[in-house]
Amino acid sequence: MIRKFWAAAAMGLALAAHGAQAAPDVARMTGGELIAFTRAMPKGGELHNHVSGAIFAETLLAWAVEDGLCINVKTLSFTPPCQPGEDLKPASAIKTDEILRAAMIDSFSVRHPDFLDRSGHDQFFGAFGRFGGAGARRDGDMLANVADNLARQNTFYLEAMVTPQGFASRAKGAQVGWKGGDLAAQKAANSAAGLEALVAAAIAETDAMETRARSLMKCDTPAALPGCQVTVRYLVQTSRVAPPEQTFAQLQLGVALVAADKRWVGLQMVAPEDHPLAITHYSLHMRMVDFLTDHGRTAKAALHAGELTMAYATPEELRYHIAEAVRVAGARRIGHGVDLPLETDAEGLAAEMAAKGILVEVNLSSNDAILGVSGKAHPFAWLRRRGVPVSLSTDDAGILRIDLSHEYARAAGEGASYADLKTSARNAIAFSFLAGEGLWSDPGAYRRPSKACAGQIGKAEPKPGACANLVASSDKAREQWRHERLLAAFEAAAR
Repeated sequence: MIRKFWAAAAMGLALAAHGAQAAPDVARMTGGELIAFTRAMPKGGELHNHVSGAIFAETLLAWAVEDGLCINVKTLSFTPPCQPGEDLKPASAIKTDEILRAAMIDSFSVRHPDFLDRSGHDQFFGAFGRFGGAGARRDGDMLANVADNLARQNTFYLEAMVTPQGFASRAKGAQVGWKGGDLAAQKAANSAAGLEALVAAAIAETDAMETRARSLMKCDTPAALPGCQVTVRYLVQTSRVAPPEQTFAQLQLGVALVAADKRWVGLQMVAPEDHPLAITHYSLHMRMVDFLTDHGRTAKAALHAGELTMAYATPEELRYHIAEAVRVAGARRIGHGVDLPLETDAEGLAAEMAAKGILVEVNLSSNDAILGVSGKAHPFAWLRRRGVPVSLSTDDAGILRIDLSHEYARAAGEGASYADLKTSARNAIAFSFLAGEGLWSDPGAYRRPSKACAGQIGKAEPKPGACANLVASSDKAREQWRHERLLAAFEAAAR
């Protein structure tokens, strides 16, 4: 399979003067060749994936039919199980009403520009509320869908953004109320109210979600789907558009969950960065993350920051979001980072991120659909030239109607070389929040293997001894070993 894909993609290859094969020239590939090439290419993993937004509308509609939901034909949204009425039709109506079915797919995606005169930004963020009912009780189904789609693209690591005990934690925060900005008092009051007791419930939720996903994928049976091979870790989604006491409670629960369960590896803050509450409380949110994580020492953060342009924020608001995420909150990764060139001393901030190894999760199609930023206007190439680690991801593949391979093909079409794509794939594991030491002494550059595994990376199995011990004891080294083995096989197919 890999050989067939490579053969189709290798038409632009040339031999270097010394006789070794040159890197694939993705710039010379036709559209079909590039699509086949990027689907077959091992892409390491995906670090920026909102599971609830990753499901295509057709699947959501099928679930709605199974679960007996209704469609509000005026708002083109789902409602819970209901009695059909004047504006409500059973979801099963889509089986015979193709116009309604098409309108629902448009409502849940950005495939139709200016749908109902909405901007891409408003269409994208509004979609979550319109299809939300279809995801109720479907966490395991969504996880199985995402994992299996990644595996079929030769990608086997996922950091999934999920909201554990979201309503319950926000209710605890509302019960406690706001303590006027005294974060220590806020944390103590939440604990006294029993916030940490939600950790056990969150772990039980995670167990149930994974059990359902593995059942759907027929794991541990001869009929197991490829998704069973995907290693999954989770980021705690917290809302930046809630009252401060509720956001703080979600973050506090997240830190406790990361400490209690190795499957949960970090924090995120989600929802539109330009929302009035997000703008008003942005600096406060960064201080919350700093306080609760001890500047990233007790829990890591990968924060959405810089998902803004002047269409959605003032020049004043574009000057500091990424800088505060890095310098105040101690974020290890930045999601989107589109407005970085507009930040105060952008060159200095980029140099600092390069020196500290703070990766930007790049979402090309998302940034185009929501912000209208694409091609040369996107900072992807600028970040690479300045040594800032980057990795391609989808954001919300279902709403955007893309997959990870599409983003790699798009990057190549916008000037990224094969070496850039290869580095992105490696970065998706090296800059993940997986536990343990990695295989590389220079993550981001990949010229110096760790001393334990020098000369062995890409082999079928590590030699007994230091390298085998590293791979056996480190989650990160184990995922990197698998990726490098797949990458070596992929590249060897061209010889």
